[in-house]
Amino acid sequence: MTLLLAVYAHQIGQRRGEQTFSAIVNDSRDALTMRMDSYLLSLNSLAAFYEASDDVSAQDWAVYVEALNIEQTLPGVLGLGFVLPTDGPKLLNLLDDARAGGEPELVVHPQTGRTDKMIIRFIEPMSTNAAARGLDISFEENRRTAALAARDSGLPRLTAPIRLVQGENSKIGALLLRPVYDHSPIPDTQQSRIATHVGWVYAPFTMDDGLHDLFPNGDGDSDYAVSVQDAGETIFNAGKPAINSPFTRTQTIDVYGRAWTVTWTGTAAFQKAHVSYLPLIVLISGLGMSYLVWRYLRMLSNRENEINALVERKTRALSDRAQQNRAVIENSVFGVMQLDSEGIVRSANAASCAILGVEKAELTGRALSDFVVQDEPCEGDGQPCAAHAMRNGEVCKLEMQTNVWRRSNGMRVQSVLLRDITKEATSLQALTDTEQRWNLALQGAEIGVFDVDLRSNTSVVSETWRRLMGVPLDSEIDTQAHFFSRVHPDDLPALQAADRDAILGNTPRSVSEFRIRMADGSYRWLRSDAVIVERDADGTALRLVGAQTDITALRAAETAIKHGQELLDLVIERAPVGTAITNGNGTMLRANGALSAITGYPEDKLTGGHLSLMLSPAERDSFMEAIMTLRGDAHGNYRGEHLICCADGEERWGLVKVSWAFDPAQAMEIYIVQINDITTEKRAAKIKSEFIATISHELRTPLTSIKGALGLMGTKKLEEKSGPVTRLLEIATTNTDRLINLVNDILDLEKISAGKMEFNLDSIGASDLVSVALESNRPLLLKSALTFRLIDMSGGAHVLADENRIAQVLSNLLSNACKFAPPKTAVAVQISVVGDMVRFEVTDRGPGVPDAFRDRIFGAFSQADSSDTRQKGGTGLGLNISRQIVERMGGTIGFESEPDVRTTFYFTCPVATDQDWDGDGNMPLKDARKQPDLAGAV
Repeated sequence: MTLLLAVYAHQIGQRRGEQTFSAIVNDSRDALTMRMDSYLLSLNSLAAFYEASDDVSAQDWAVYVEALNIEQTLPGVLGLGFVLPTDGPKLLNLLDDARAGGEPELVVHPQTGRTDKMIIRFIEPMSTNAAARGLDISFEENRRTAALAARDSGLPRLTAPIRLVQGENSKIGALLLRPVYDHSPIPDTQQSRIATHVGWVYAPFTMDDGLHDLFPNGDGDSDYAVSVQDAGETIFNAGKPAINSPFTRTQTIDVYGRAWTVTWTGTAAFQKAHVSYLPLIVLISGLGMSYLVWRYLRMLSNRENEINALVERKTRALSDRAQQNRAVIENSVFGVMQLDSEGIVRSANAASCAILGVEKAELTGRALSDFVVQDEPCEGDGQPCAAHAMRNGEVCKLEMQTNVWRRSNGMRVQSVLLRDITKEATSLQALTDTEQRWNLALQGAEIGVFDVDLRSNTSVVSETWRRLMGVPLDSEIDTQAHFFSRVHPDDLPALQAADRDAILGNTPRSVSEFRIRMADGSYRWLRSDAVIVERDADGTALRLVGAQTDITALRAAETAIKHGQELLDLVIERAPVGTAITNGNGTMLRANGALSAITGYPEDKLTGGHLSLMLSPAERDSFMEAIMTLRGDAHGNYRGEHLICCADGEERWGLVKVSWAFDPAQAMEIYIVQINDITTEKRAAKIKSEFIATISHELRTPLTSIKGALGLMGTKKLEEKSGPVTRLLEIATTNTDRLINLVNDILDLEKISAGKMEFNLDSIGASDLVSVALESNRPLLLKSALTFRLIDMSGGAHVLADENRIAQVLSNLLSNACKFAPPKTAVAVQISVVGDMVRFEVTDRGPGVPDAFRDRIFGAFSQADSSDTRQKGGTGLGLNISRQIVERMGGTIGFESEPDVRTTFYFTCPVATDQDWDGDGNMPLKDARKQPDLAGAV
């Protein structure tokens, strides 16, 4: 009988260990399930966000994902993204949408050869998921199979173990995909689900990072080891199992379509902690009972021996019971301690030491308050209360239960039970934090949520809803009645009709926009989007859940856009300049009355017609090529003079200006064409040009004769030449030279303006050009005792330019510098190479350029002192001619001026490249290149 009881006691100890291990397994499995459910909860929120938004941009997605704080709330998840199914035609639209949203170029990869693709449209955070953006997940069968299964079933699906494109490729990962449809609820049939499918929200995660905090870390104190397999492949391992452990559990868990085989195995530490001494106690107790029977037989013969044996037996029985109670207490999973009336620990079991993380010798003899802090008062009536303690430097949450009783001698004693609830408190706090984050996300997005019980016509609303409505958070009101009392009377019928259609099932959703009266009497626009989430067996709607957002700003923006469009239409129609808007092919989308008046074509004829209708055949192709170069440049424009073909056959001159823009409303590029009628100006310019040419030629001949005569008179040796005569000859010669220079400048200006000046470009040494110019202008130095200073930093560079024209530019700049430089100073000339251009600078220390004259210094006939009594002579054409010469040769001209300190005029010329030289590398090209005719370009 003793042996049977010992075996039974052994079975009880084994069963207790099995129950404890089963509880651990159940907690571990629940933690795993809760973790995966938290992933799905995040995807459900993303799906709701996507479905509730008319248009989700990359910025919207990034802001929403950032608000979720996935690094803290979703361990192991690398990011949250949206996968968009698309085929060949839709792919171009997808890429255009990405560009239109200002996103970086969306690169679809890898190339699978499939026409139907599954492209990751959004993925955040971008810093760790850049490699996944634009990924076609159909390139790999596991991903494609899971995505199609989710779409067809309407349920979330997990992929088989894969290697993710982001993160560490050595880690095993997976994708959790949740399908998104264009309406709720999810369609009942597979065919309708496929037809209404719009994409997947998904979460990529790694097994190690996602599961490591749910299971033991492999140290020697853990109770169990765990192994997770998917289709025979081990995807996660943790802990060190004991050899031939009797504590083993294997369960197959359905994780969103994947069968995970999870095996829990007890560790050596767990086996050691669950060794039961009860069989030994029972065996000893049984032997003691046998001994008592033997003693009882002896007692029959000896009364005194019987009494002694009875005393001894009772003593042994009490001792055994005390040992049994002590063994039960020592092996309890709860901490059990006994305190005296002063709160000093007199005894404690092993579980108490383990919970508090101290040795028994350190715990016994000290006050319990040294180790445990009560978070709420314990009355000593056996009711549990909250407490906490420090264990290994970390706070552990405890449930403490105290009972007060008295011994037979009247001494007051306390029995204390401790239970470690750290994991439970952590899980509860995590759930609370998650709920708070969802509320904060809704508040941040300014989305008010409501849940209406259609049976009682009562509703539960979020704090954000109360803020939108201006209702105090702590007020007790009938939110349903209060809401309808504040809807604008004109908008109430449409709102009620939308709700009624959704309740009756006529429409999948109740969507409406309406005005709400605020406390100050003003109205704000709200948008409501609700859906029926529960119906009874008869199809009667029971619950209506939805969200409301403030769209007052959006409504104001729409109104402003509408008014702006009306104003733009009015401006175009009333504009005195001929205006047309064309598409990328040159077809006119609209034309105003001014353009109709210029061309003679009616507006309805112009609208829908091509630009070539108004252009001469010789200019059509070149004009279209010129404006096509504006594509994508919102700041550039084209300007040119062209012949306009009118409806009556007349040709008129028009100044044509074209700019490019993108119309986001129509998702198309447009060109704005403006035409000014300059026929009269062109005719006047032609008359002026002919007049100036005639006058200039008529002046040049007599001036040449006068100059020759004066030269002869000046060189003739007159014996009686008087001082006044000599002075008059010098004045006449100087004024004749000024008149000849004026005529030459006017002719040069006219040639350039008419595009008739030829430029013979050669490769010429930059320093040679300057040396010749300095030598030619040396006589200018004598008037004011000036000197020339050359600073050559060109390194022997050559320029591609017309030697004579560059000499003319240098002479103009040197002449101006000598004219304004103070006496006895130096005029500096510097040559340097800047990129692919050679820069020529002429610097003097004169008074500089007045601020009022800087904007027109390069204009024709422009002089800072234009009065009749100005001290410095000149025609005012030199800088204008110089500018046009430099620009025709591909350079730029400008100046920098600091009055009375330094004034620098500079211009640039292109550096002559290797192809501008002959085979020896140091000789100019034999044949000079001639600039093309640029008539009309100025």
